[in-house]
Amino acid sequence: MSTLVRFFIVTVLCVLSATASADTIFGVYGGIGVWQADIDGSMGIDDVPITTNELGIDEQQSQVFYVAIEHPIPVVPNIRLQYTPLEYDGFAVVEREFTWDDITFPANAPTTTQLDLSHTDITLYYEILDNWVSFDLGLTAKMVDGSASVDSRPEGTDPITEQTELNGTLPMAYAMARFDLPLSGAYLGGHINYVSYDGSTLSDLDVKLGWQYESVLDVGFELGYRQFKIELQEFEDANADLSFDGPYLNLAVHF
Repeated sequence: MSTLVRFFIVTVLCVLSATASADTIFGVYGGIGVWQADIDGSMGIDDVPITTNELGIDEQQSQVFYVAIEHPIPVVPNIRLQYTPLEYDGFAVVEREFTWDDITFPANAPTTTQLDLSHTDITLYYEILDNWVSFDLGLTAKMVDGSASVDSRPEGTDPITEQTELNGTLPMAYAMARFDLPLSGAYLGGHINYVSYDGSTLSDLDVKLGWQYESVLDVGFELGYRQFKIELQEFEDANADLSFDGPYLNLAVHF
């Protein structure tokens, strides 16, 4: 388990150990979940970029950790932290030549691919509505800490290996909406983070149905669907069109 994963788990547990009466001053929300994220798309600098299917990259089960703190202090925004480890491995005998990061990989060679797009979202937001209809607006800094590597083993020649670091922080617009269903403890909701610039687009959205048991410590479950999509056009001479999507299940708490 990575240090960052441990940090998020400890953070969630620490904030939950505070007194329940704190909700009269501020609210704390936390959650741990699993996301069955299928991957689809293409990447590279060829006229016809290599696809994830050709590289043998398939769906993976990822974890999600989040915590949010809301307070009554005017002007100062609320904060939400979310960490998503997103790691994929693939193996295939690629039937055509392709280029990645200016390195050409030959056809019909056993090829191992590793793709890591793990990221942390730091969101500052304001509550626009806060009753049976909740609506938040803010800004997210999506901090990507990942890499992509390709290892090809053509017959009769030396292995060809290339690794590219995928690190950076992207500013994104943020919105959240939630609708409480009367007398049931159930609710509908969703989040969206979005940015588009110079032909490239990054979006991260989810919709969910949740249920919450209200007590000293509110505990509930959320069943939803999340899509994380990356579209890069001639970004550092490369193109990418990748989509990570699938259902998720969260254990959610609030006090």
